Amino acid sequence: MLSKPCLLLFACPGDGGETLVYWRGEARRARKDDPLIKLFGALDSAVVYSHKAANLLPRPQARIMRLVAFAVMELGFYLATGKAEYLDTATALYKRALKLAYAAAPEEPLRSWIACASPECSAVDEARVWIRWAERRLVTLGESAGAKLLNQLSNLAFEVMRTLPHIKYRHRSVS
Repeated sequence: MLSKPCLLLFACPGDGGETLVYWRGEARRARKDDPLIKLFGALDSAVVYSHKAANLLPRPQARIMRLVAFAVMELGFYLATGKAEYLDTATALYKRALKLAYAAAPEEPLRSWIACASPECSAVDEARVWIRWAERRLVTLGESAGAKLLNQLSNLAFEVMRTLPHIKYRHRSVS
């Protein structure tokens, strides 16, 4: 049995370019190009790419990225419901991931840009970019606590990238 029988009728809710979205516990009808819909789309992508990275990585990096994905999911629950318990859980997941990242961090300080040199590093970078994109969308909507958490999560993904094969890039004149 299909979970969406409307597929058989070629007439599902949302086919007209509108959808229902929850924001801080309130149901709203919104066009699919509404900033709120774009935010939740970016959050979905951040979760998917964080799980993708976790599936490619060894421990402890896999665990870090899995915790990042779950933190982003919990943040989405907070934004949809307005219930602080979800934000608290997202923050707690971030802190667990941070402990693992701190233990895995390279000893040497970063002195260059990072260009990924492996599929695993690139997968983490994709997740980082989507987390940043969601952060920017959240800033547009004026949600500072969630934006701060997303900023920290994207920085955490960058720290994971540092533990993976990458090229240290320094600007050099090409003339």
